[in-house]
Amino acid sequence: MFGMPMVVAADDVHIYASARTARIVFTQRWSSGTYADRGPKQLVLRHDPAGYHIAREELFASDQGKPGHLSTTDVDAVRRFAFVVDGEVVLTTQGDDAWGRGPPTLEKQGADRSLVRSRRAIDVAKLPADFAAMKGMAVRLMDASGVRCEAKLGELLLRGRIFEGPVEEDDTVSEGADAAEVWATSPHYLVARVVGDPRACAGATWARAATLATPAMAAAVPAAGDLARRALAAFGALPESAKLQHDFARFYAAEHPQSGRAPPLWFRLPRRPPVVRVLRQVGHPALISVSARVDEGDCAAGVSGGIWALWELDDRDPTRPRLVLRNQPDAELTLQPTAAVDVDGDGVPELLFDSSSDYASVNAAGQPDFLEHGIVRMVDGAYVLIQGPETPIYVCPC
Repeated sequence: MFGMPMVVAADDVHIYASARTARIVFTQRWSSGTYADRGPKQLVLRHDPAGYHIAREELFASDQGKPGHLSTTDVDAVRRFAFVVDGEVVLTTQGDDAWGRGPPTLEKQGADRSLVRSRRAIDVAKLPADFAAMKGMAVRLMDASGVRCEAKLGELLLRGRIFEGPVEEDDTVSEGADAAEVWATSPHYLVARVVGDPRACAGATWARAATLATPAMAAAVPAAGDLARRALAAFGALPESAKLQHDFARFYAAEHPQSGRAPPLWFRLPRRPPVVRVLRQVGHPALISVSARVDEGDCAAGVSGGIWALWELDDRDPTRPRLVLRNQPDAELTLQPTAAVDVDGDGVPELLFDSSSDYASVNAAGQPDFLEHGIVRMVDGAYVLIQGPETPIYVCPC
């Protein structure tokens, strides 16, 4: 197997680094000859005077199939959970241009004039049979609170999306150089249009095959009282939070040199208060999430950062409840969970979320990896595997 040419690729890469260690979680795609597999993988790195080196690597699952084809396991995964973006069901975020037919075109711009959407028609003969067979499948479209509508999967197409700004003032560009440029800078998803009541389906963020039972969902609700106070205290005590506080204190002192006042907490500023939520799914410990972001000053001398932290409430001793950290907080990444739901039936709930920004990975425009909606899966006891259809932002942040 190793004697033949190999192809190795990493998708959905997330890096959690400190001065001494780092964890890299990603989906590995590996193929050689007639063998191929894919699955979530973790690298644990240690730092010494010579730099980082790999201390451990783990492939948590191996989904085998022929190169370029979707295996039965992948089809089952799509049937259990598929993202919905702009009212279209995303069958895979790894769309292949070889499936396309004809040149890409641009859609008429909608209410968000910074969002530019492109599309390319599908050559059904080139599409893997597993994908082609999904057209006409009955689905339920859902959001964080439950089912919004029932519908069917319609026309399949390749979709591109970027945040860039209006392409032309008349909003009627359809083909040509602009379309080719937008397509070249966009990720390509294979999507299915939804055949159903557009008003009822509006706002859906994920879909599931209608033949499968709808899993129980626990919507995230605001935490209050002592639980919120304890969560914010734990949040402020995180090393990542302390580092942001140090940076904010220096910025605050430069901005207010004569005030003599101690700087406020970076995550308690009135303009951008922290979001504290609790998720209580029946049969599972409660999860408490804190999300906060700071953006003060300009790009040259300001302070910017954000943290998402997640704790499990261990209240087996009601007199001494404990908060047990269940993710790896990073000063470059923040997101806001909206619901807990066990989409794959393995007894471990996944977390749905809105608005994730990962500043550990920025593009040429200085913008972070951005997911409007996504899912966080538990890996090795921690919620670190973050997945979702990325939409690049090419608008200068300054």
